[in-house]
Amino acid sequence: MPFSGLIGHHRIQTILSRMLTGGSLPHALLFVGPEGVGKATIVYQLVKVLLGSLTHPDFLTLERFVDEKTGKRKSQISVEQVRELNARLGLSSLSGGWKVVFIEEASALSMGAVNALLKTLEEPKGKVLFLLRAGSTDALPATVVSRCQTIRFGIVRRSEIVEGLVKMGFAKADAQAATAQSLGRPGRAIRFLKESSYQAEITTGLNQAVAFFSGSLPKRLHQVMELIPKGEIEKDEVLSSLIDQWELVCRDVLLRQLGLGDLVTFPSTDSLDRLATKMSSQNLLSTFSRLGEVREATQYHINSHLSLEHVALATS
Repeated sequence: MPFSGLIGHHRIQTILSRMLTGGSLPHALLFVGPEGVGKATIVYQLVKVLLGSLTHPDFLTLERFVDEKTGKRKSQISVEQVRELNARLGLSSLSGGWKVVFIEEASALSMGAVNALLKTLEEPKGKVLFLLRAGSTDALPATVVSRCQTIRFGIVRRSEIVEGLVKMGFAKADAQAATAQSLGRPGRAIRFLKESSYQAEITTGLNQAVAFFSGSLPKRLHQVMELIPKGEIEKDEVLSSLIDQWELVCRDVLLRQLGLGDLVTFPSTDSLDRLATKMSSQNLLSTFSRLGEVREATQYHINSHLSLEHVALATS
């Protein structure tokens, strides 16, 4: 099985393996699910099977360009990018086999880009495979979704992530610590183990979350403006990361209140213990509900500051 080195998603691995061996790959696959669960990893493994290498000239990617002035990625994939892609797909394959297109953030396609892509997506010339990645089908126009075979990725069980990390050579204790904060996403666990800057980011996020939920309503509303600076270009990414952190902290608070300390993500601290005493069950339920609402709405590029204020009011 070409995907045997991946962590979790055994059913998906089996489905794709059967498609490959049976010659039944569709012309477009849409991978949807949370960030960090393994969608891109599956894509790259599939490309290696079909083309042998990620540097193969018949492997084409469509992603947001970086703005030269700001150094940040642009908010959308432009129609010009899709037109250029269509022109390249109109040429013969350099290897005489597959041409594979990976649209890394399908939800970032502008409407002009979507319209320019539809015909090629529905009836590509020759052996062309489109691989699209998105958080959910709701983030994409129905015209795109209907032209793809959708494969849904869910979170991975803790035991599978720990086992996979140990097989990769990480110590079991480190694997367990990384898995605890991963939210069932192997990519997050691997990043935690490999990037010290990400570990520092997790710690900073923990401290910010504890300060947020421990403060008075005026303090929380004031903190909202500091958590996502007005000049920040990639507000959606920053907001999504904050929601992840806050859900973990609230989950830990709940587990402490229930006496299930062996399941918590973060080691015990005085500030976390005080927060577990302070937050009522009603506050927690309201907060979880609003965090879920904000997470669902991030795909529609909502106002980040208003979203955080919505969460701040849940604990008032």
